[in-house]
Amino acid sequence: MVLWGAKSSKVVLLKKVPLFEGLSDRQLNQIARLADEVEARAGQKLARQGETGREMFIIVEGEAVVKTRQGRTVRLIRGDFFGEMSLLDGSPRSATVEATTGMRLLVIGQREFWALVATAPQITRRIMSALSQRIREANAAYSACS
Repeated sequence: MVLWGAKSSKVVLLKKVPLFEGLSDRQLNQIARLADEVEARAGQKLARQGETGREMFIIVEGEAVVKTRQGRTVRLIRGDFFGEMSLLDGSPRSATVEATTGMRLLVIGQREFWALVATAPQITRRIMSALSQRIREANAAYSACS
């Protein structure tokens, strides 16, 4: 992965990400200080199932695919995020995520993640909502197989 950009460009990128909708410029600047901007090439593994997760990823440009233990795949696009589960519970990654196109991502490390959660409660609610939706989808998929 390659680092790029300055804080002001991060704020412009953050404004395009649904996770950060409705945040003030002050909050966006705080997040910009916490996040690193990176580029990934198509085919690059961004997270590997079973490995320790030390960061969360937010897709700014490009696409990726999640490959679950059950063999299911989920497409991720701009605005989607992943990696937050390992930061929340300290468990190994539950799936592998691979870039399917060239990508631009914001990466937030574990310490920065907890600072983000403290800084912007709206983001905490959105992360919780996304996790709830993922659990519902997993339950529905499991029920369909039973």
